[in-house]
Amino acid sequence: MNWQKLGSAIWRGMKVMPIIGYVFILAEAPAVIRRKGVWMGVLAIVLDILPIICLIKAAIEIYLGDLIPDRLQMLSSEPLPQSLT
Repeated sequence: MNWQKLGSAIWRGMKVMPIIGYVFILAEAPAVIRRKGVWMGVLAIVLDILPIICLIKAAIEIYLGDLIPDRLQMLSSEPLPQSLT
């Protein structure tokens, strides 16, 4: 087995991985925008595309849950206004 060729193949594969990640992020973009709303959806997509920020966001979301909540979760968590009567 030629270790140099194997190492070269692995290195080429690792260089392609971010591109594959971008394809998945952009393919999921319409669903994210529908779920989170336009501005928060675009923000979530941009944070996922940025390389280092994406890793930090993923690490935070592992422990705390979704950093940018879905639109329906934001609407249901707001307190109802009190009546003036």
